[in-house]
Amino acid sequence: MVQAPSPASALPAQAPPPNWVASRHPIGWLIDRLLEVEPLRQLLFLQARRLIIRTAERRGIAWRARRDELQRQAEPLLALSTDPAVVTPAYYQARFHAYEAGNLCWAAACEAEQATASMALRVWPAEELTADGAQDRLRQAIFAAIEPSLPGPVHRALDMGCSVGVGTLALKEWLDGREGTDVAVEGLDLSPQMLAVARARDPEGRIRGWHHAAAEASGLPAGSFDLITLQFVCHELPADATRAVLAEAARLLHPGGVVALVDQDPDSEVIRRLPAPIATLLKSTEPYLEDYFSLDLPAALEQAGYCAVRRVACDPRHRVLVATR
Repeated sequence: MVQAPSPASALPAQAPPPNWVASRHPIGWLIDRLLEVEPLRQLLFLQARRLIIRTAERRGIAWRARRDELQRQAEPLLALSTDPAVVTPAYYQARFHAYEAGNLCWAAACEAEQATASMALRVWPAEELTADGAQDRLRQAIFAAIEPSLPGPVHRALDMGCSVGVGTLALKEWLDGREGTDVAVEGLDLSPQMLAVARARDPEGRIRGWHHAAAEASGLPAGSFDLITLQFVCHELPADATRAVLAEAARLLHPGGVVALVDQDPDSEVIRRLPAPIATLLKSTEPYLEDYFSLDLPAALEQAGYCAVRRVACDPRHRVLVATR
């Protein structure tokens, strides 16, 4: 007999934020004070960027060449990827990932694919993996965690906060294989530059639609989707925005539909024990980390009307939260 998934209230308590994240902890407080010094923050941004690119290229990722190639392909697609009626929330205009313009610039969009590949390699630093091999292993672990919560066929899926479509295309491939048919998969993001790159990376039009919209106000029809994923999105949102996105996802799912959140695992010993210099670099490029680690996401899902919440550690750094509408 298959045991029904536990409600959020039955899950073990989430760990408190790591010391380096928590502003009330001496280490977190010191990092916050350092980042308030603008010349130092700028230096950390620069150092973080150099470290990311240097490490990626050492592992075989053609960071700069691929960036230039993607920008040439994506620039003609910007108008097609832009809805002039979309209002960009203030929180999304923050400085993310060592870019002063955050996600709203060509550099961020044309380097997101490479950054995602580099992130996957960091999950298993001691193993000899190619960038493609690490990415495939990462996504397969995510989808394996989602699978037990799916009650039946998935006909239509939405990847919220899809960025340049790395996870969206992986989701499409997995669902097509699972269903044995052409599943309608769509992507949604607030950055028109990211969406232009996503279109450039999907020349065959495998994704049914790339939507320029805020995840908390998508404008899509209610009850339209069987599955909604947020892959590495919530740590880039303030807590209020996360709650609003969960509510919008609930509106978009039909009864019995499933939402899956993939992100950093507050219980991960790798995350909790980050060396102070690395933690400082990370915190300098992620303005909402404390919000993310302080928010009890399983409880937030339950409060948004979801049930049967499951939490799965899919690798040494990340977890998947899956819940049913």
